Amino acid sequence: MNISILGFGFMGKKHKAVLEQIPDIKVNAIIDWHPAEQPGFFSLEQFLKTKHDTDLVVIATPNHLHFKHAQELLEQGYNILIEKPFVFNTDQARVLQEISHKKGNQVFVVMQNRFSSVTKFLSELVSDDKLGKVYNIQFNAFWNRGENYYKKDSWKGGKNTDGGILYTQFSHLIDLLCHVFNDEFEILFKDLSSFRNFNISEIEDTAILVLQGKSGTKVNINFTTAVFEKNQETSLNIIAEKGTLKISGQYFNEVSFQHIENCPDEFKIPSTSNEDNLKEMYLEIFKSLNREKNNATLLQDGIGLVKILENIYS
Repeated sequence: MNISILGFGFMGKKHKAVLEQIPDIKVNAIIDWHPAEQPGFFSLEQFLKTKHDTDLVVIATPNHLHFKHAQELLEQGYNILIEKPFVFNTDQARVLQEISHKKGNQVFVVMQNRFSSVTKFLSELVSDDKLGKVYNIQFNAFWNRGENYYKKDSWKGGKNTDGGILYTQFSHLIDLLCHVFNDEFEILFKDLSSFRNFNISEIEDTAILVLQGKSGTKVNINFTTAVFEKNQETSLNIIAEKGTLKISGQYFNEVSFQHIENCPDEFKIPSTSNEDNLKEMYLEIFKSLNREKNNATLLQDGIGLVKILENIYS
């Protein structure tokens, strides 16, 4: 199976490294304004003119270009995989869905954290009703993104090019809420502020949110990239009818507290890297392309996430 990568920055290189670990997969084109590897194309227009034969194009360009590039590739009949944020709003999602339906090709989205051991563990707890009714969820992510990240003249941190920290930094964490708890959340309170990065970035560095699901679950979110010098923590507290659970740790894979009815006193979650999760995501995509039973993440799987982010930033 042949794969092409559009955009060969940090994420494009990461995708290539993961793809090279998978048997019978060949990266047969890099599309970038200065492609360092061959075969290379200096622009998407050049790639489209050659009608290059490929089974999937991975879109790993700057955030604000994802929709435009996805639209152009779909119109030309390519299957695509879009890095986060796959779109900025539901109107863009509908356009891509309509083109995909018309052309008969597939739109996959990068939601690799759905394949992490933490997400699988939480999904099993919820789907097996081991927690009962979930009363309250508290989600914290205290990270550092400073001058080394928001470099001058970069698209990162631009008001119209980045999208905001909930699109760029924390979308996987909000998606965890949508995916694991299978609920639709409305926004009761939101505050987007900039404390540390106001002079190097046009976007907020802190988001404080209160959400409520249709089930009645309340969610308190405190996400920030304003932490001094290095990341502090990512943690999730769940208070539910049948128990209490806290997941934390440097890699967000440690059960630091649990007391759940009819469950063991200790849980251990195996550690999986971001690369491991990406690899498993790709294996499901390839099953889908081969028309085999699969759990690939399609554009419609991320619509709930898009709706929440769109409402927060509206």
